[in-house]
Amino acid sequence: MIRLFIVDDHEIVRQGLRQVLAEDSEIQICGETDTAVGLVEKARAGRWDVLVLDISLPGGGSPEIVKRIMEIKSPPAIVMYTMYPEDSHAIAYFRAGARAFMNKRRSIKELNEAIHMAAKGSRYITPSLCRYLFDNDLNVDKDPVFSPRELQVIRALAGGRRATQIAEDLRVTTSTVNTYVQRLKEKLGVCSIVEVIDFARDNGLLG
Repeated sequence: MIRLFIVDDHEIVRQGLRQVLAEDSEIQICGETDTAVGLVEKARAGRWDVLVLDISLPGGGSPEIVKRIMEIKSPPAIVMYTMYPEDSHAIAYFRAGARAFMNKRRSIKELNEAIHMAAKGSRYITPSLCRYLFDNDLNVDKDPVFSPRELQVIRALAGGRRATQIAEDLRVTTSTVNTYVQRLKEKLGVCSIVEVIDFARDNGLLG
């Protein structure tokens, strides 16, 4: 029996998931919540097998909450289930410890398959995400490697410099700086400069 907990800030989503997943005789819905507040403590006490987790939540929903949950003893397998695009967000969550990342437009059948695979300790990667990773030579298991120039750009961004200012500092064009920024986002699987800076800070890249 797969003990499952649902975290989503939309009641209609939680209700729908409860109804359709309850039809699987191998899944037991153990509870639900609409917030990330206190989620680590709930996971520690609940001893769930699988946690279905949205991204945008009150109290946080970043890869950091996934990392914190994965640090507890016997953590649940985490299946990210969100409206956010898979190609721009999944890598960061896989590297944090999630076992699956799925857009909510995907079928319940796929979600069910991801839950079962995650419960067995396997990773579920959707076909489109698999193609994206292959086409861009990305690996969800390896931390990204940055060139000296990319590190310069990261540190300049963290220092509050804008693209035009960084271009002047490095004696390159603004479009070149923007290309570096986009490459950094792709390597990290994030969408914003803030997330790039957060990653750099958390991993000691700011010097």
